[in-house]
Amino acid sequence: MFHYLRYIYREHVNQWANNVALENDSSELSIDTNTVSCFLEPLKNSRRLANLRKTKHLWLREKISSDCTEINSRLPQLYGIIEADELLGLTRQFATIALATIYYNLGIIYKDCLGLQDLQVSLDSLSRSRELLRGNELDCDAILIVVKSLVAMSEIQATQRWLSEAVKLYLQYSKRDNFRSKPIYTYLADVLKQDLRILLILLYEKIIKRMEVIYSASDEMDEWIKTVHDCLNNRVRIIKSLDEACKWSNAAITISTYLINKLRFHEARNCLAAAEYILDSIEENPSYNVIRYTVKNLQAKVANAWLTYTNYILRESCSYLQAQQQTSYVPIQRAPQELLLFTSLRARLGYFTNRITDSRVSNTYGADIVTDFAVDQYMVACTIFSALGNDGDYFIAMSKCALVFKYLASFSTDIDFQIQVYKCQRKFFYDNYSKYVQKARLLPEFVSDLVVILKMWKDATQKFLSVIEGIEEFPNLYSITQRTLRFIISTLDDYEQIDRVIVI
Repeated sequence: MFHYLRYIYREHVNQWANNVALENDSSELSIDTNTVSCFLEPLKNSRRLANLRKTKHLWLREKISSDCTEINSRLPQLYGIIEADELLGLTRQFATIALATIYYNLGIIYKDCLGLQDLQVSLDSLSRSRELLRGNELDCDAILIVVKSLVAMSEIQATQRWLSEAVKLYLQYSKRDNFRSKPIYTYLADVLKQDLRILLILLYEKIIKRMEVIYSASDEMDEWIKTVHDCLNNRVRIIKSLDEACKWSNAAITISTYLINKLRFHEARNCLAAAEYILDSIEENPSYNVIRYTVKNLQAKVANAWLTYTNYILRESCSYLQAQQQTSYVPIQRAPQELLLFTSLRARLGYFTNRITDSRVSNTYGADIVTDFAVDQYMVACTIFSALGNDGDYFIAMSKCALVFKYLASFSTDIDFQIQVYKCQRKFFYDNYSKYVQKARLLPEFVSDLVVILKMWKDATQKFLSVIEGIEEFPNLYSITQRTLRFIISTLDDYEQIDRVIVI
């Protein structure tokens, strides 16, 4: 996801470098000539003070405090002038811009100035700056103020809210006219009279870096995910290169992971279908061999994500069926929300989405279909991961498939069904045990993975034994399964001892 957002950053840097001669002439929109004097004086003073806010001199900090108090005393009057509609046209527009800039400059003073620091006052000032420009954020005289205010607010409260809004506005502004319009100079602190498009681009890069630090797929990141999803949905129509297509697919996979964690299966399925469709399209390109390794790795990542998807479908289905059996069960009502779907690809994703359900299954028939799909994806993922030498992701995919079989076994107590599931598990674990025995003989670090496989195999075997114990129809099967369990336990003990020695 972040790789793709950085791709957009590099694209905009190139656009800026190539379009300098095409930039709009904003001289007629100069804030100096369009702002009345009662706003202009505190505006310039606020910038001067803000540029001095990190001084270490006590006397200068006291001067900043005194001057800020004087500016604050004038703000109600200035705000009243705007509210009373005493100004018209450009004069009113630039008075609003000036006041928003003053609030921003004061906000960062109270955020950064030693001895004057008050984060709540800072946040209030920055919020007022942002609210003054609501509805006009995409104007060339407002965009930089709004984005800088949101970034500063995010430095006070490390939350997705401000950063998501800042990225969304940046992407909307840059999309509107291919980034040819440049923001105008409004006496913002730390800003020089230059082509401010490059400053806006650098702010975007800063936002991406900050967001990468606080992002977590397990947290509430809905606003951020929606912002990135909207960007992908708009960009998919104009993907310019195979490299961009790969980064786009990777971003879609990341979004799907978040949606799966939130049990938003319909949207997650759409995301993975879109990623798979784009990757299949790349294979048809004459230049495919140039990035074949990258595409194959992404195809394995999609398959691995599908495995996660099927795991969650089966897990939630089992939980739902168990909960229904309780007399006190009350279904959880989820609040309706806007669905994140790739509407730009609606007509092309039918084949990919029709292969697998996007809701809970209620019987063994539905669970079998989900399991068959999961096994297919497991084969795709592990074949590619093995060919690429990606042992870590191979093991993760194998562990997910093991869970699929575990959930499948929970759907029915029917003996014949349990036998069929166990036969699949036995073959699955034996095949992987055999592979990892060979790996462990060559490289000791694979011993710990082999121990995990043996433990999962032991648990599955013990559970099956408890199912068929005492049933007279299957004496041979019970005896064979007991021998298998003894072999697993003995082998597990041996490798656990080896693993302890390796760790020491």
